[in-house]
Amino acid sequence: MSRNVRTSFITIMLVLIILSVQQIDAFLDEFERKNLGDDWKVEVLGAEKKDFGGWSIDKGEVVYSPAKGANSRMMTGKPAWKDYTVECDMKFIMLSNYPGGIRTYVDAETGGHYAVWFYPETKEIKLFSGTTFDINPGLVTLGQYKGHLYDAKVDVFYHLKVIHKGKQIKVWFGKNKDQAEKIIEANDGKFKSGLFALDGYNQPIYFDNILITGPRIPRSDGEAVESQNKLAIVWGILKSNKISKGG
Repeated sequence: MSRNVRTSFITIMLVLIILSVQQIDAFLDEFERKNLGDDWKVEVLGAEKKDFGGWSIDKGEVVYSPAKGANSRMMTGKPAWKDYTVECDMKFIMLSNYPGGIRTYVDAETGGHYAVWFYPETKEIKLFSGTTFDINPGLVTLGQYKGHLYDAKVDVFYHLKVIHKGKQIKVWFGKNKDQAEKIIEANDGKFKSGLFALDGYNQPIYFDNILITGPRIPRSDGEAVESQNKLAIVWGILKSNKISKGG
């Protein structure tokens, strides 16, 4: 192969890779900063708080402390966000039930939502739909998991992924991104779009590496992420100190 042909081939491949990456929208927050910023809002039973209450950043991780603001959610996104996939890392520091979990398709007006909640004491994971910001009213269990993947160890990060596609909801879980397995699958069309939320109840819980991909999801600080069904670009090169707005 001549030098010119080889150079042209490499150039074409690089262009295709760049185009493939740039066409995908993604929201990433690794919390490598001191303050949460304007892209996140804290809600307590439908009312937005002026401060972040029980939510803070410590050593690059989001910390929820119920002693400073129990039963609250830290939300981001737009009402029009739909058919998205969200991934995050989370850990628990107590083996008591009701630390919380995450919510998807949150209705900013009514608080209606889907929620994945964790129960460390009984080693269970449940998928709910709910009708208000409070987790209790109108709660419907759409699926649950109790198995070897969730051994409920303290101070150890687990990886969670929730995929929305039309009425289909899939929950993946594992000790890390590469070891995650599908644990729950459900079909429900009650909510069709909405915000994303980290959900804290009455036990401490930690979060990190929030990644949301899908249509109309804004890119974070210009860093693109490869499309779903492909491996994301190496996590370490996607460091960002803030999140771009949009969507």
